[in-house]
Amino acid sequence: MIRPVEMMQTARRLAAVALVAAALAAQSARAQDAASPPRFRLFPETAPADPKRPDGALAPKPEKRFWLASAEIFSLEILPYTQNRYLNHEDYALISWTSIRDNLQSGLSFDDDKFTTNQMGHTVSGGLFFNAARTNGYSFWESAPFVFAGSYVWEMVFETQRPSLNDLVNTTLGGMVSGETAYRLSQMLLDDRARGGERVLRETAAALLNPTQFVTRLATGELWAARTERGDALLPSQFVADLDGGWRHFVSSANPDQALVTLAMRYGDPFERAVSRPFDSFEASLDVSAPSSAWLTRVEIRGLLGGWDLDPGSAGGRHVLGFFMDFDYTNNDARVFSSQSFRFGLLSMRPLGKGVDLRAEILGVAAPLVALQNDHPDASNTLVGRAYDYGPGAAVFTAIRLRRRELDLLTLTYSLFWTHTSDGVARNSSIQSFRAETRIPVTGPLSLGGSWTWGKRISTYDAFDTYRVDAMQGHAFVSWIFR
Repeated sequence: MIRPVEMMQTARRLAAVALVAAALAAQSARAQDAASPPRFRLFPETAPADPKRPDGALAPKPEKRFWLASAEIFSLEILPYTQNRYLNHEDYALISWTSIRDNLQSGLSFDDDKFTTNQMGHTVSGGLFFNAARTNGYSFWESAPFVFAGSYVWEMVFETQRPSLNDLVNTTLGGMVSGETAYRLSQMLLDDRARGGERVLRETAAALLNPTQFVTRLATGELWAARTERGDALLPSQFVADLDGGWRHFVSSANPDQALVTLAMRYGDPFERAVSRPFDSFEASLDVSAPSSAWLTRVEIRGLLGGWDLDPGSAGGRHVLGFFMDFDYTNNDARVFSSQSFRFGLLSMRPLGKGVDLRAEILGVAAPLVALQNDHPDASNTLVGRAYDYGPGAAVFTAIRLRRRELDLLTLTYSLFWTHTSDGVARNSSIQSFRAETRIPVTGPLSLGGSWTWGKRISTYDAFDTYRVDAMQGHAFVSWIFR
């Protein structure tokens, strides 16, 4: 079990607050008179969606600092190891040359760590590894080997436990998704032209969101560098955030009535013709619930890796073949599920007039590794040491959205997911989900909304009867949109 996550949990929670605060500041800045320069602006004056500067000149490629990136990854290994060995006195940290040799010879297995540790902890840790390379001049794809190397070294060297396949997958794939998301959002906050209190605010918020970037900027002197340009920042063509607060009701749950806060972000647009690099467009959302079995009950990130325009000459509707990389984490009273996956399929957009457009998508999903709760925790804990199963999965996903000026007036989604257990007690499982949501604008950025969600899981077992679980929930909320 890798430990950077425990050290970063508080920072990650504060980072979400910092991002909302920055968005509020940006909203206020836009409302000022154009003749009066704003004191703080989240977005720059220009936000090109291509690798060229606003004047049309090619932006210089950032310097690649291999040794600094490697040193940061080594620090992310040695610091938690030191804590585990000398402060926590954990048995699995009593490594030796013999334990390293045994790990290299034993082969990979599935471990029995807690769901939150395996599915969220390793994803956050992988994001730190990823940004050791990403913030040192490497591209999205070039940063991926650094994540795998960091995870592989930890599994083979810094623990006496047998190396874990699920840790390698979760850290590498989950780290790529969460790491690039943190990198893009923190780049939005940084501005080397800023001075005084604004500079402190920007650097602090970016550091909370992306701690590895803070270390890089500290080591290179960029933390206090004063420039006449913003810096080597990746900026979206558009950015929209929704903050929802409300109440949801589970039809059957240990905690049927819960307060629910949702933060959702849309970065870029898959229908922008200039979108060309991985995560030039992505969507991210998270739920915080109470009272609940866990405070963080959902995290979803979907980033566009590449898109192919099917009608490049069209001035009206758009059709795009999109290839995505996803991270999904659900840990609420109705479902325990997580996966890293890839999606590929058709996206369509048709303008309807007066700022309204209709969007539709149909996607196939391939998930190398899925974690899913089973219905016999006692038997599962005895057999594999945990109450959830691991295995590959596949799905189909469809969605229809009616959008007006970045507000989704109506959203309908349906998914059918299959997974086959490689390590656990279930044999196969299928999960169906349908969701209908509507938002009604009230005034300005304020709207009211509600949703209804239905889900059905069917799991088959070799030693037990087939198990069927139905789950329904209703949700009412107030929403504030930041453009």
